Amino acid sequence: MEKSKLNLKPIFLRTFKTLLLLIFIFFAIFPVFWMFTTSIRLNRDVFSIPPLLWPSHPTLEPYFEVIKERPIGTYFLNTLIVAITTISFSAPVGALGAYGFSRFKFKGSGLILGFILATQMFPYVVIVVPYFQVLASLKLLDTYQGLIIAYTSFCLPFITWMLKGFFDAIPRELDEAAMIDGCSRIQAFIRVILPISLPGLAATIIFAFLVAWNHYVFALVLAQSPDKMLLSVGIPTLMGQFAFPWNLLMAAGFMAILPPIIMYSFLGKYLVKGLTTGAMKG
Repeated sequence: MEKSKLNLKPIFLRTFKTLLLLIFIFFAIFPVFWMFTTSIRLNRDVFSIPPLLWPSHPTLEPYFEVIKERPIGTYFLNTLIVAITTISFSAPVGALGAYGFSRFKFKGSGLILGFILATQMFPYVVIVVPYFQVLASLKLLDTYQGLIIAYTSFCLPFITWMLKGFFDAIPRELDEAAMIDGCSRIQAFIRVILPISLPGLAATIIFAFLVAWNHYVFALVLAQSPDKMLLSVGIPTLMGQFAFPWNLLMAAGFMAILPPIIMYSFLGKYLVKGLTTGAMKG
């Protein structure tokens, strides 16, 4: 009897953990599921009583209306251009900066690293006015360049700090061996160090993409004209003064979350490894 009681404890713990995990999964997935089901309803059916988990007459009409009659395609293209360009600038520059801080010790390097870390402590809303004034003086308001400069400045400190930890964990002997074989310092970095640090690079790419894709305050302040508006600002404009087409909003929102989901599906395994490597070090 005593032995059977002892055997029930791990079974109970596993069952409890499984149930707890299922609850968390439900709370994570249900909003996305509800967004999708709302996006394939007619607006008059959105508040049907009793509420239906799946619409009785699903339709793709909200998607067609959003694409054909609203400028969601322009918002989508603007956001994609800004996000991809931000990654293209911030990831290589941040990786080179992190490699330099990791491999070369110079006077003031610790102070510069501390300043880089300190920049991440300020909320974005505090610095939006200085950014607006600087970009206005440079005549870069309502331009892709202004948004890219702003988002790159957010991503660079994070990328530099995070990748430095990865490069610190890679033995210097690998650089030296590559240079003995005839590589220059840059060639050793590109051919040897970068492939090893792919998890960290993937994590930083996802971060930079999400910053440019989801950011609202700077997109609202720095790009207000319809032809330069981003998704995060453009989707709320679908709401009218007296009407709220929730099916159109959900259709636009569901299309907006697809690129991050697709990117995460390809780079997610690297992201998890990248975020845990620093904690496992030592």
